[in-house]
Amino acid sequence: MNDEQRRTARAILRTAVLWGGAWAVAGGGLIALLTVFSPGPGVASAAGRLGMAALAGIGWGLRFGLAGFVIGSIFSSVIRLGYRGKRLAEINPVRFALLGAVVGGVGVPLYLQTMNVLSGGHPIAWGLVTDDAVWATVFGAAVAAGSILLARRADTLPAGPRQEELAPGGPPGAATPAVRSEAAVPRRPGPAGS
Repeated sequence: MNDEQRRTARAILRTAVLWGGAWAVAGGGLIALLTVFSPGPGVASAAGRLGMAALAGIGWGLRFGLAGFVIGSIFSSVIRLGYRGKRLAEINPVRFALLGAVVGGVGVPLYLQTMNVLSGGHPIAWGLVTDDAVWATVFGAAVAAGSILLARRADTLPAGPRQEELAPGGPPGAATPAVRSEAAVPRRPGPAGS
């Protein structure tokens, strides 16, 4: 595996983990919230509702996270093909979010159908999996927009170590003399020996 392939694999993995985490938190949180207000039969106490909400949120969060990981890797691959060589500033966040919505809305029903067949079941009626396309479209658009905005934010941050360091025992914001003088006097290449 050469350096370019390794970088590509890391980028796809980072995107898949970001999508998986975002879908897990959003999906698990949504299910937990719904479970608090509609806990099911036999759960009347507040502690019972909170316990059921926590269990439902964790269980469904893991499921949403796995789906988000798979869809995030697909999205990252599609982005690699469609936006290769473009700068972040050239990418329209609305189009990026729409692409995330399409990948999520189409990918989740296909993912659910594939997992059902691979786990030994038979294909189920498409109506039972396409209803999940609604939430997948919303999640895909939200995470795609968040991804591009997060990438743009990271792109504007300065790279490397911070320019100012705290002086030992000094007040916050006080720079060390060496750092202060380096920041005040820019270094220019001069003739050899000077």
